[in-house]
Amino acid sequence: MGFHRNFFVPVLRRSITLKIVHLNGGLLPSFPTQALNHLKFCSSSTAKSVSVGLISRQAQWQKTSCFSAKPQLLQPPHNLSWSIWRAYAKKGKDKGGKAHKKVTLTEDQLDGVVDMERVKREFDQVVEDLKEKFIHQLTVRTSQGVFDNLTVKTPDGNFPLIQLGQVIQKSPQLLTINMAFSPQYIPQVKQALTDSGLNINPQQDGTSLFIPLPKVTREHRENLAKNAKMLSEQSKKSMREIYSKHAKKIKASKQGHSSDDLIAADDMVKDLMHSLIHQVEEMTTLKQKELLGGK
Repeated sequence: MGFHRNFFVPVLRRSITLKIVHLNGGLLPSFPTQALNHLKFCSSSTAKSVSVGLISRQAQWQKTSCFSAKPQLLQPPHNLSWSIWRAYAKKGKDKGGKAHKKVTLTEDQLDGVVDMERVKREFDQVVEDLKEKFIHQLTVRTSQGVFDNLTVKTPDGNFPLIQLGQVIQKSPQLLTINMAFSPQYIPQVKQALTDSGLNINPQQDGTSLFIPLPKVTREHRENLAKNAKMLSEQSKKSMREIYSKHAKKIKASKQGHSSDDLIAADDMVKDLMHSLIHQVEEMTTLKQKELLGGK
């Protein structure tokens, strides 16, 4: 009849309780629930390789009774893949509360998983678009030039407003847009004006849009500052959508890539997103301060 002994396996500051069943003089490992929980970040193939590695490093037991035997500490098997231990290094925090260093994959490791250059271009474009809106749309004094390059999304594509209608400033307080040549786009132009953050309320009369220009008041400044926040949130939403799109592609790239590399690739995209979201938040704070008169 067999008997049981318990000993601990330290794996990068984690201890895995491994139960060894002694049957007919042989050692057979059986992983309890606790051990499997510690391997939850590894793929099934990785867990198997850990198991094989542990078997190959059989504990040296004192030849005494099972009640007096002392456990021996196993060192990580040298022939195991580095990615096994790397997975622990980049996950969670240690007891001291310090985050483990994340892994940065090489271009070869990222090949077929994610194109980081493309990801960066997509994120950067969102930031650049927001900068343009802050510069040209969110101004205290609204003028005709602000409207010329306002982007209008239509079923036929995106166009600057100046290509769809004639923008005319009738007076310092009133601006009109003649849509006689593209009346089918009037609903899209009105939506673009409403969503522009310019704090305006366009009114339609036939194929013309009339836009009363707001006076520079404290209320107007505060509304512009709120609109800066709104545009900022839209940009952050776009970034999260970009991350989600690439995260799905990474998850689908299982064949030929380890689960550790997929996790690391996802972390790289996520970290880039968080970094640029932080940049957007700083830009927004500065713009709001400018719109509120530096107060």
